[in-house]
Amino acid sequence: MTSRSSIALVTGASSGIGAAVALELAEAGHDVALVARRGDLLERVAEQVRARGAQALVLTTDLAQPGATQHVLDSMTGLWGPVRVLVNNAAVPRSGPIASLDPRHWDLSMRLNLTVPFELARGVIPAMRRAGNGWIINIGSVSGLQAHAFAGPYAVAKRGLNALTELLAAENGDAGVRSACLCLGWVATEMAAPPEKVGVDPQELLAPEDVAATVRWLVESPVRLTLGPVLRVSPTHPGTALESVWPRLASEMHASGSLHA
Repeated sequence: MTSRSSIALVTGASSGIGAAVALELAEAGHDVALVARRGDLLERVAEQVRARGAQALVLTTDLAQPGATQHVLDSMTGLWGPVRVLVNNAAVPRSGPIASLDPRHWDLSMRLNLTVPFELARGVIPAMRRAGNGWIINIGSVSGLQAHAFAGPYAVAKRGLNALTELLAAENGDAGVRSACLCLGWVATEMAAPPEKVGVDPQELLAPEDVAATVRWLVESPVRLTLGPVLRVSPTHPGTALESVWPRLASEMHASGSLHA
């Protein structure tokens, strides 16, 4: 078991936002358990966590599989102990017209984007309540704030994630356990659409490090302070707004056949 007092669990930690959050939390003095499918990339992030003076636990797991979250929770309990900070970042983008959507895309999206955060939150809350302190931070999307045609099950799941976060906050704030859903605008990651496709300057997008800094600020805030629990975190430039770019992106993806119908 780790000797440090604060343990963070970050899903989708092999790259992008998850990796940036893991490194930022390590800088802040947390030991970090890293969860994702790609073990080789997780090991690289783990090396960077350790270089920052923190301990890293690599849990190579496909969270889409049945029993995966229980495996993660059991591993944490057996090896390290209670989680102080849970960051539900693992996600899968699935979009397309609802009427022709393949049910397997719906099921996968609901599983990774909503059910996994529920299962992990449910698993860590009891220890957080006993400690009188804890954070559950869900990485959401602005697509969960407003309906856009062809946004598909991703948007539905992210809206559900907002509601889950609100319930977690309402039910556990009395014990010092805080919850927030960061509804992200356009972030420059491998999962995001290339901004050049719609004439947007890449420099206008958020960087994963911007999201990580927001997570750290929340985690380091005093227990007497809470925000949200649903918070929009977006680029400043209006040209990056989902309302502006999604119709063009959806049209291009539909033409190319990349919408997950």
